[in-house]
Amino acid sequence: MLTYLLDVGDLADARFVVSPLNETALSLFHLNHVHGTAQHLTAWRREADACSDRYDRELVDALVSPSGKQIPDFLTPITAPSAGRPSFEVHLADLAATTPEAAHAELAELTEDGPPSPALARLLALDDPAPVIAEALAAYYDAAIAPVWPAVHRILESDVTHRGRELAIGGPARLFESLSPRVEWTRTGELSVDLACTKSSGRFSSGGRGLILMPSVFISRVTIAHDPRRTAPHIGYPARGSATLAESSPPVADDALRRLIGTAKADLLAALGEPAAVVDLARALGVSPSAISQSLKVLGANGIVESSRYGRRVLYRRTALGDALLHSRARM
Repeated sequence: MLTYLLDVGDLADARFVVSPLNETALSLFHLNHVHGTAQHLTAWRREADACSDRYDRELVDALVSPSGKQIPDFLTPITAPSAGRPSFEVHLADLAATTPEAAHAELAELTEDGPPSPALARLLALDDPAPVIAEALAAYYDAAIAPVWPAVHRILESDVTHRGRELAIGGPARLFESLSPRVEWTRTGELSVDLACTKSSGRFSSGGRGLILMPSVFISRVTIAHDPRRTAPHIGYPARGSATLAESSPPVADDALRRLIGTAKADLLAALGEPAAVVDLARALGVSPSAISQSLKVLGANGIVESSRYGRRVLYRRTALGDALLHSRARM
């Protein structure tokens, strides 16, 4: 059990981090180590294997320990609470700037007291391995992650919107409860995480560094990878709706609803299973953003969808009336 001791300032500084580099690093667990709870990644893994000639597969495989339980901490940089949406390039620069001493120490831990693989041995022999790893991960991202990043990003942003609503409705207790049964919050400021595997356990002060929450489609349980003595309190957790990554066909509404409000608007309503932006909906349905905007305007004017701003993005969701229209036939 790991327990963070938080104060009011930490909760005020709490931020959700959506990071393409973090997702890139976490995806490495699934290339050779197939997890039973990751069926939604089957198609992605197949595509990542098919394009392995476009990146250094041997090197990226070496970044995961033989047990499949560990990657170096520096692959997932902890972001300052004020920067919840770091770009891939910004985080990659942070990774490349890892000191040789830190990189060598964390890479050596991957051996798990056994002999290093040939690729890992070559990394350990480098004077400064971090820039080489950053270059390899950039190629891996372009080949294996960039094609699915729009869908992954949609899932992560939808999750953040949902958690924000949980916080607004029920406060920190409801937010942390929504993450996992393994996360427990007390009014005395203790945030406890029950982990089957962690580098540290015990009670740790936040040190006034805030709190970072990281949703991911590439993890199946709550996790804390970094040493809590050296980094801000943080929790990685499975993003709500991750299973939708496996859905390749556009959502289609019931014929009765299509006849009632039109095919385009009905299918758009079906696509709003999670809050989404215009560009995400356009991509999912294979139509232009302007066509999506026109349909949303009509649906919104009739109280069928509503919108809210999150940062620079405007996300749309079904109202209670929209849900009733979409699901009324299923109850008949």
